[in-house]
Amino acid sequence: MAFDLESLTEATSGAIGSLVSTTVLYPLDTCKTKYQAEVRIHNHRKYRNISDVFWEAISNRQVLSLYQGLVTKNLQSFISQFIYFYGYSFFKKLYLKRSGSKSIGTKANLVLAAAAGACTVVVTQVSSYFVLYIAGH
Repeated sequence: MAFDLESLTEATSGAIGSLVSTTVLYPLDTCKTKYQAEVRIHNHRKYRNISDVFWEAISNRQVLSLYQGLVTKNLQSFISQFIYFYGYSFFKKLYLKRSGSKSIGTKANLVLAAAAGACTVVVTQVSSYFVLYIAGH
């Protein structure tokens, strides 16, 4: 199977969806991390809950601090989701072509999704090790 526009479109759509969700939810994740770190480090609690972290950032005019690291997270998320959705689309087309079916059942869908997920992990992990190897030399 060759590179095709439909798989590219599906992969891009999935990756953009990932960017949107990561960007919207990133401040919550940052607040959660700060809350958990504060509870572990000190015997007393500065924050009662995650919303205290959020309101502190707002009251101190440090809302943008909740977005520190977002560019890296978005890049990671975009790449991994692009690979996942492209792989899923590729495997789905391959399955439909080889099986002669016009649709995919639940079991086959789960297998295809797992295969796409496994490919995503392999590609992202191998590329991470490669980057670390290059950076070390």
